[in-house]
Amino acid sequence: MRNAYWITLAVVALIVGVLIGYGIWGQSAARLPEAEKEVTSFQSQVTEWKKKYEALEGNLGKVTNEKLTLEKENAALKEALEKATKKRR
Repeated sequence: MRNAYWITLAVVALIVGVLIGYGIWGQSAARLPEAEKEVTSFQSQVTEWKKKYEALEGNLGKVTNEKLTLEKENAALKEALEKATKKRR
């Protein structure tokens, strides 16, 4: 019973201390201006990377489509060449 009293008193004192500290220094004390600048710059870099990545994905899709088209044309030309050489024989 006596231990519970002291534990409760310690917990209440901790909570009161945190609330008083927060009341004195507030939210601004929890933030560092330099860290906020770094976070902001990192967020802008991530945004740029996302835009570049999306552009690369778009280009990759175009290149893939062109490659498939060229492969189809190549296969058609090979067939036409084979047919032409068979007719000459």
